[in-house]
Amino acid sequence: MTLIVNQLNTDEQRIYKALQTVIDPEIGENLIDLGLVYGIQIHGHTATVTFTMTSYACPMSEMVIENIEDAVSKALSEGMALDLHLVWDPAWEPAMMCEQAKQRLGWD
Repeated sequence: MTLIVNQLNTDEQRIYKALQTVIDPEIGENLIDLGLVYGIQIHGHTATVTFTMTSYACPMSEMVIENIEDAVSKALSEGMALDLHLVWDPAWEPAMMCEQAKQRLGWD
């Protein structure tokens, strides 16, 4: 599930850029490059971000969710609500990372 940036509208692209600033504390890479963000959609006055974690047992999940809320809330237009949707299907796997992240982590 790879997000295609040029298919996102302007507001969704701002959210995308905000998510690039959220770093997975255990891996040290941003959520976008890791492939953890499955979707960004705006319907009416609600922005929905669908995402996952690297593991169901991620000990830092609460921190990551707080960081997503903080970063995305700053990118939202006034009056917009944020709906975070944590999913486990499909399960994340290293193949979902962008090529640059794989290279930086030595996983290519």
